[in-house]
Amino acid sequence: MPPGPWLVLLAAGLFYLALPIPPTLPPSPSLRDLLPYPREEREAWVSLHLSLKASLHLLLGEKVARAYDRLLRLELKNQRSGKRAAYPEAKSALLAAKRWVEAIGQAKRGQKVSLEGLPTAPHHVLPYAREIRAAASALGIPYGVLAAIVDNEQYGGDKALGLSRGVREAADGLAQGLAEVQGHAPLSRTLGPAQMSWEDALKQQDRLRLFGAWDPARPFPKTEAEARKALEDPYLNLLFTASRLRGYFNALLGLPPRDTRLLDDPWLYYLGPAWHNHPLRAQNLETWEDSFHGFFKGLLYQVVLEGRWHLEGRTLLPLKAWGPGAQDPAPSSVPALTP
Repeated sequence: MPPGPWLVLLAAGLFYLALPIPPTLPPSPSLRDLLPYPREEREAWVSLHLSLKASLHLLLGEKVARAYDRLLRLELKNQRSGKRAAYPEAKSALLAAKRWVEAIGQAKRGQKVSLEGLPTAPHHVLPYAREIRAAASALGIPYGVLAAIVDNEQYGGDKALGLSRGVREAADGLAQGLAEVQGHAPLSRTLGPAQMSWEDALKQQDRLRLFGAWDPARPFPKTEAEARKALEDPYLNLLFTASRLRGYFNALLGLPPRDTRLLDDPWLYYLGPAWHNHPLRAQNLETWEDSFHGFFKGLLYQVVLEGRWHLEGRTLLPLKAWGPGAQDPAPSSVPALTP
């Protein structure tokens, strides 16, 4: 007589109980566990972090505030674990975040924006404001992400008293000449405001046409020399960069390769600058200078590039539009926040 169904179920249950139980993941450490300070000092830093998060919530919304919280905890975890981090200690990261949030608040309220102490190069970004907005919008990504990439690349080029920029520009010129004469060049593979490689530019044809972002009357580059020439055009340089980013974002977010929906997740402000600068570090969720500061740069430029600004030294000054139809803006509803 065959066993009844209850015997089969009992046997299956005993077999399941005999299997090893997979280990449960350890709980994520609390913010206080990530701050290696005496109790009173630790609570002061916790209070600062929560006030920064609340400020960003009021300025830019809940999703941005949560993205900031995620970045800060990631930075502190990396510090404790020995992974690459932007700062050697927690309080330095929090003080840097405080300066960024102050600047973002000033920009959001249409006030003078002090950039003192911030590793940013707006004099390289503002001249390309129109091209950045157009290129990012064509690929459905936040233009603050693209602006942060330009800032990171150009700020890095300004280091070492201009030596690195001078060497890079000389190599670019030599490589362009070799590409035109020989058809290829063995050096200098990135060019333009976003430091886009000519190899990656040649791979963007299908996506740019899918988004309707490429002028059909313009031949798409086919050779290294043609790609280098196209990348000398600031708008095309940024368009190729935005296309490359969009392909990465679609893959990372699990979207179909041909998905064209608008992307607005604030975590892209970390992922974009991080991946463009160093894909392996980004994949490992490390927080070095370009990724940590890139997040805040993206938020700042998303606000700044909505208007018109003049740069005087390390201060951004809002410009008022004059002419027919110009109206005084309505008073800002954003309160003056501390910090």
